[in-house]
Amino acid sequence: MAQTILRSLLKTRHDAEEAASGLPDLMIAAQKAAMNIMSGEHAQRKSGAGEKFWQFREYTSGDRPQDIDWRQSAKNDRLYVRQKEWQTTQTALFWCQNNDGMSYSSAPSLPAKQEVSHTLALALGILMTHAGERIGLLGNAMQPGRSDLALQKLGESLLTMKTDHLPDPAASKIPRHSNLVIIGDFLSKTEETERVFSQIAARATPAIIIQVLDPAELNLPFTGRVIFEERTQRERHHVTHVESIRTAYQDRIRNHLDEIKALCQQQGWHWLLHSTDQNIRDTLFDAWMMLGPDNFHAGDKAI
Repeated sequence: MAQTILRSLLKTRHDAEEAASGLPDLMIAAQKAAMNIMSGEHAQRKSGAGEKFWQFREYTSGDRPQDIDWRQSAKNDRLYVRQKEWQTTQTALFWCQNNDGMSYSSAPSLPAKQEVSHTLALALGILMTHAGERIGLLGNAMQPGRSDLALQKLGESLLTMKTDHLPDPAASKIPRHSNLVIIGDFLSKTEETERVFSQIAARATPAIIIQVLDPAELNLPFTGRVIFEERTQRERHHVTHVESIRTAYQDRIRNHLDEIKALCQQQGWHWLLHSTDQNIRDTLFDAWMMLGPDNFHAGDKAI
């Protein structure tokens, strides 16, 4: 029994080390994507650090008394604090689907869905830390931070953690002023996705959902005889003439996308669709803009 456990532990460590060996490549790809955004004309998304402010908000027990704005408070019968950028540091918690299905790529020239998801998450993490905000991993003991070490830990965790199912919000500590960035293909049954989304929304947490799919999963461009394999259940489905089901398949995948999008809209979340044959910069830019201060509780702004 002990030898079985030891072999299992050694295999787990080997798998983790093998996955983590891809961290330098992931960091380079994420840095490149993030720099494209930071060097653009829309790179600075916030008011001046420490000088300007976004709004007044009512004083709570966790605020410092010296932060009370007495002039604004004198206009009402309540105490208000001036909500400055440096006083409202946000935290972004990331989660990436990391199962066998995410390793799919329909062509050697296309990146796998998993690769794209990890690059998006880490690039957003770089942008967040560059803006002085904290990053962390949903469902992980990793303490959110804004340092290079936090970025490294995020990258390592993304590469080594297996996530066969959607995140369990009940088992996750979500700090105040947090946003979730949840990335995956979301091809599981809509009922399961709806259940998890509802549990997350019950925590009053804003979220951005990025659905990453291979173009073949959107269009079914194949011809002739095709074998579809369900990787999680090891089931195979043979289709002798795939052209005959293309229209029905495209209708079904569009309906599924509409369902996921509708679930996000119900919760007031943002939804983005990224096809792996598209430029990652466009999706990264859209997600980065959605993480701006005006969009933390965006409600009906889902795309």
